[in-house]
Amino acid sequence: MISKAQKRSNDSFIAKSQNNHEDNAHLSRHPLLISIAITGLCFLLTSTSWLAWEYHLMELTSTLMSDLMTMVIGYVLQAAGIGAYALLLRQNDLLAEHITPLALILHMLCMVPAVLIRNLTGALALGFLMNMSCGWIAGYYLTTMTCLVSAERRASSLGIGYGLSILGSWLLSKIDGGRVYYSNRIWIICLFMTIGALGLLWWERHCGQKPEMSESSGFRRKTDTDSTWRKNVLVIGAVVLLFSVVNNSGFAFSSGDLVQGIRVETSRLFYAMGLVIAGIVSDWRRKIGAIAALSALIIPFVMLAMRSEPVSLTVLWALNYFAYGFYSVFRITAFSDIAEKTGQLSLACFGLMIGRAGDAIGEGICLALKGSTVALVLLTAVLFIITIFLFFRVYRQLYGIEAGTEGVLSDGFQSEQDRFYRFAIQHDLSSRERDVLRLLLEENSNGEIAAALSISENTVKFHIRNLFQKTNCRNRNELIAAYISYKA
Repeated sequence: MISKAQKRSNDSFIAKSQNNHEDNAHLSRHPLLISIAITGLCFLLTSTSWLAWEYHLMELTSTLMSDLMTMVIGYVLQAAGIGAYALLLRQNDLLAEHITPLALILHMLCMVPAVLIRNLTGALALGFLMNMSCGWIAGYYLTTMTCLVSAERRASSLGIGYGLSILGSWLLSKIDGGRVYYSNRIWIICLFMTIGALGLLWWERHCGQKPEMSESSGFRRKTDTDSTWRKNVLVIGAVVLLFSVVNNSGFAFSSGDLVQGIRVETSRLFYAMGLVIAGIVSDWRRKIGAIAALSALIIPFVMLAMRSEPVSLTVLWALNYFAYGFYSVFRITAFSDIAEKTGQLSLACFGLMIGRAGDAIGEGICLALKGSTVALVLLTAVLFIITIFLFFRVYRQLYGIEAGTEGVLSDGFQSEQDRFYRFAIQHDLSSRERDVLRLLLEENSNGEIAAALSISENTVKFHIRNLFQKTNCRNRNELIAAYISYKA
C-alpha cells in the first residue's frame, strides 16, 4: 500500500513540507478572496434581478399579488433550484459543475424579458424560471464557500460577501435618481454581472482555484456516529425552517410598504451590518452566533407590537433586516459545517434551501393572517416555543463536546492493514477518505486517484483537504510522514 512512500525517510518528507510551507501559506490566502468575490457577485446578480422583477410586477398587478408571486412562490422555486443543484451534485458532481455556467446564462435569458414585457403571465412564467436559476446559482456559491474557506473563516466570508453585494445594490439604487431598478438599463447592468460571474468560474477552473465537489456515493459508511448525525440533520433542518417561518410570519417585507416610501436598498444596509457582525461573532464562537440568532427571534414579536404604534416603517424594516442577518449566517454556516463534518458537500446547500422554504411559509402565514393580529401572534408564539425546544435538542450535537473514539487501541500493530485501520479510526476518517488516503500514500496524483475511484478531481481535492484538517497536516508530505511515524 505504501511501497513508494516507504522508500523515503521521514526526515525527507518533513524537510520538503517545511520548504513548501511558505508557498502554501501564500496560496492559502487566495481561496478566501475568491470565495468572497463569487458569493458577493452572484448574490448581487440574483438579488438585483429579483428586485427588478418585483418592482416590475408591482406595476402590472396588485401589491398583494406581487407579494404572493415573489416572496411565496418565488422563494419556493428558489428552494427548488437549490435542491436541484444539491441533488445533481450528489449524483454527478462533474455534471453539476459544467451546468452552472448554463444556469447563469439561463438566468440572464429569463431575466431580460421578465422585467421588460408588459404581459403579466409572461412576466410571471419567465420570472419563475429566473428564480429557479437563482437557486441553482446560490447552491454553487454555497458549495464553493464550503470548499475554499476553512471553518474558522467561513461565517465572516459569507457575511462579507453578502454585505458587499448589498452595498452594491445600494449604490445601484443611486443611479437615475433611484429609478434604475424600474428602468430598461437594469438588464445591461445584470449582463455585465453575468459576464463577471462567468469570468470567476473560468478563473476557478483554469487557475487552480475551482471548488472541490463532493462524492456522489451518498452518506459515508454507516456507523453509530454517522447514524446520529443523519438523525440530527433532520432536526437541524426543522430548526432552520422554524427560524425562517417565525421571522417572516412576525414581519413580512410587504410591497405595500414600498408604495408608502420605503427604500428596500437603504433598509438592506442594516441587513449587511447584521451579516458582517453575525459572521465575525460566529467565527469567534459558533455557539454564540447560534444563540444570538435564536435571541433575535424576539424581534418579530417586537414588530407585531410596534405595528400599531406611531413608529416609522423605515425603523421596522431596518430592525428586522438587522436581525435577519443573524438568521442567514446561522442557517448557512450550520449546514456548511455539517457538510464538512460528514464529507457530503451537497448538505452545504440545505441551510439556504430549507431557509427559503421557511421564508415562503412565513410570508404566506403573514399574508393569510394579515387582518387578524391576535391569531398571528399566537401562531408565531407557538412556533417560537417549538423552535427553542428543537434548537436545544441539537445544540450539543452542533456545538458541544463530541464523544471520543470508542474502543481501546493496543500499542503494537499486527499488520499494515491494522495500522491503517487504527490510523483511520483515530482521525475519524470516512470510508471515502480512507480510499483516497490509500491511493495518496502510494503517491498517486489527484488525476490518478480520481480515475481509480471513478470520481472527479474536484472530489479528490475536497477529501484531501478534509484529510489534512483531520490529521492536522499542511500538505501531502506531512500526511505521509505522519502515517509512517504513526503509533497507536
